[in-house]
Amino acid sequence: MTHCGHNQGEKMQIRKRNGKWSVQIRRRGFKNLYKTFEQKSDALKWSKQTEVSMDQSRFKDTTNASKTTLKSVLERHLTERISVVREPMKERARFNSVCKSKIVDKYLSELTPDLFAKYRDERKKEGISNATIVRELSFMSVAITKAIKIYNCWLPEHPITNDIKPKEAAPRNRRLEEDELKRLLIFCKEKKIYWCPMIEFAIETTMRLNEQLTLTWKNINLKDMTIKVLAMHSKTGVDRVIPLTPRALELLKKMPRSLDGRVFPLSYNNFNRTWRAICKKASIQGLRWHDLRREGCSRLLERGLSISEVQMFTGHKTVSLMLNTYSSHNPKTVAKKLNA
Repeated sequence: MTHCGHNQGEKMQIRKRNGKWSVQIRRRGFKNLYKTFEQKSDALKWSKQTEVSMDQSRFKDTTNASKTTLKSVLERHLTERISVVREPMKERARFNSVCKSKIVDKYLSELTPDLFAKYRDERKKEGISNATIVRELSFMSVAITKAIKIYNCWLPEHPITNDIKPKEAAPRNRRLEEDELKRLLIFCKEKKIYWCPMIEFAIETTMRLNEQLTLTWKNINLKDMTIKVLAMHSKTGVDRVIPLTPRALELLKKMPRSLDGRVFPLSYNNFNRTWRAICKKASIQGLRWHDLRREGCSRLLERGLSISEVQMFTGHKTVSLMLNTYSSHNPKTVAKKLNA
């Protein structure tokens, strides 16, 4: 046993137990510290560095971090997130995907940038897109940051650095081509009566999927020709009022009223499966539901509405995001304008 004496009530001990070296540091004003090492040299090095840090008031206790797993931190983060996010199912799905990796069984003090780089590479080999990997790493990064700042799990450095995250693909610019809308409307008639008007309504209003599926008749004012999107259902967390186009009004007036008060009483569980089936039957590839929002935004701009007027529809807080992501003009339409 190695014993180093200090002032009364302060001491450091290194003992060999079961083939390993156990360090105990007791210092007035600090919690008692215990740590185990394979090599005695590592134990001595850590104990000296720790005591110097204590003497210079730079010491940070990593005890909680060495007893807290990444999974437990992610579980706590998920619980806090699902009570405030607009689409909790996405958060839970992301959590479930991350927890398939063995990295979540590591203690926070064991996490290193190299481990997360390996996680990134493994996900790439599985065929996961860069955008999805970035979101998973960001989910874990925020949880670890909260553990450090709020849960008293201090770490000397954050294990997820910016250079670990892969570059995301260029923003999508997919719009409806030629007769794709016509084909969609033909094949969606085979589904529930709400599908066809929902597709057109997405284009006419530029509403997000969650906003459409939670829209109720009481938030529609046919007299004023407006829709109110509630903050609790909006990605931005702010109420907004959308003006209705003539086609949007026509769609609403023809639609039957559902018993639950929703305009489009469709479930999230069946939505993706049905949407894929419609696109497959219509022989349409690479079209996502969110692309209809881009189509609607672009059409409004092409009809001559100002950028600020289109912002009323989309709810974007910044013009740059709306223009870069949700406006993709048709070259043929622009050419016709120039030669009119």
